[in-house]
Amino acid sequence: MSSYHYKAIDDSGRVVKGHVAAFNEADVEQELKRRGLFLIESTARSESLGSKWLSRRRIRSKMLIEFYHRFAQTLEIGLPILSSLEEIGRSLPCRVLKGVVGEVQFAVEAGSSLQEAMHRYPWAFQPLDLAMISMGEKSGVLPKCLRDLATYHEWKAEIRAVFKKALMYPAFIGCAIAAVIGVWIGYVLPQMVKVLSELGVALPWVTTLLLDASTFLKAEWMWLASGMLLGGSAFYLYQRTDSGRLAVHRRLLALPVIGGIVRNMALTRLCHNFATMLAAGMTINSIFQTLSRRAMGNRYLEERLAAAHQEIERGESIAGGLEKAGGFPSLLLGAIRNGETTGTIDASFKRMGEHYDREVKRTMQVLVNGIEPVAIFALGGVFGIIVLSIMLPLYDVMGDLGKAY
Repeated sequence: MSSYHYKAIDDSGRVVKGHVAAFNEADVEQELKRRGLFLIESTARSESLGSKWLSRRRIRSKMLIEFYHRFAQTLEIGLPILSSLEEIGRSLPCRVLKGVVGEVQFAVEAGSSLQEAMHRYPWAFQPLDLAMISMGEKSGVLPKCLRDLATYHEWKAEIRAVFKKALMYPAFIGCAIAAVIGVWIGYVLPQMVKVLSELGVALPWVTTLLLDASTFLKAEWMWLASGMLLGGSAFYLYQRTDSGRLAVHRRLLALPVIGGIVRNMALTRLCHNFATMLAAGMTINSIFQTLSRRAMGNRYLEERLAAAHQEIERGESIAGGLEKAGGFPSLLLGAIRNGETTGTIDASFKRMGEHYDREVKRTMQVLVNGIEPVAIFALGGVFGIIVLSIMLPLYDVMGDLGKAY
């Protein structure tokens, strides 16, 4: 879909200029007629690389939640899909999402289903969103599916906020340590050493070590920075491949504490998504196909989920398939097995999602509480070494002055 400049006239004969998103000039004319305008001329807008990149910026969760809530509300009061999209497009504050909604509206008006129209924008709508919307269209419960999607994205935003809050304190301490080291070793210490050398004071090993480190960093900083940049780029490209992502995510699960948080976050997504999609009426096969396509946040567990799906297609139960695939905790398997026996599988997944959600928040809080004393100790150690590197030679100078008098 392209953007077109147009010149048109309204019923009173006034010339109106603007731009509109459309597939071709015929769609431009049709849209302007719907607005009560008569097209004079239209030209396709040429987009620069910068504007294309800006048009594909990731839409914030807050805007997506607002879109789903408004969409559900307009459908619940009886508006058709096209009218709902038009109404939402006028009131959304996000320009990027507003443009996407306008283009989705054109595609639906041209005969596409809502899911097909939204599928053209994978950078805006996730596979889970598309699967839920498709199910809502087919089963006639689209407003409920949109409500469920809004609730799901609210939960994701809450988890992301907790994670950022947990990282804030360690990041602040790390920046403080880096700033102190940079100022004292890069500027203050060399100036002090010049004065001490003129006085003929022998430098202690702590001061010599820090001075050598400062000299090395000043001389080789370009090579060090280049090496770090190349190493980071190589790792980034490696983990972008299927095999690299699988290996990195598998190793990540084996890390102490961090691995447990990553696993519980993936299991929380699995349980919440499964319960939401099952309550919407999706089949087990569709749910497994959707969740195994990067919906859990860990490629290794997604691969295990795909293996479990194969076992289920051979006749295994959900719990049996997950158990044979491996990688899933016994607590989850027991809850699923109980849900299958009692016919409350959706409630079991919802309950386990809440359990792993609490575990993630609790573990992250424990991690933050553990990092605080370690960070304070590290900061104190850095200050201690720097103070020693300055005070020891000054102490020698004071001693020599005392002997002289």
